[in-house]
Amino acid sequence: MSWLASLPHQIPFRAASAATRIDEKTIEGVYVCTADDVIPSSVMAVEAMAQLGGGLAFTSQAFLTGIDGCEVDRAIEAGDVIRFVVTLDANFGRTFRFTGSGAIDGVEVIRGRFYLALSS
Repeated sequence: MSWLASLPHQIPFRAASAATRIDEKTIEGVYVCTADDVIPSSVMAVEAMAQLGGGLAFTSQAFLTGIDGCEVDRAIEAGDVIRFVVTLDANFGRTFRFTGSGAIDGVEVIRGRFYLALSS
């Protein structure tokens, strides 16, 4: 199963569009903001980080269970391409903690920590 197929939802709520696994704890990926996005772009950017984390750590479905200390420095607009780096920090049983950041044109614009839990 591909990492995209393991996501619990698909378009229009699939935010991560590409991913490259760097090692067992790090993944890089992309979110492309379009004018057709029905959900605010900053929300979709956080969701993209979570989806990349899920693609890194799981082969079965997991769910976003928490967001901590997320900061967005500027508005994310149609046409922006955010390049993310997401790292698995720790796991606590079936719950996993990740740290992610995203940059537009090499300038970091979003960062945060989030938690995913395996469904069953």
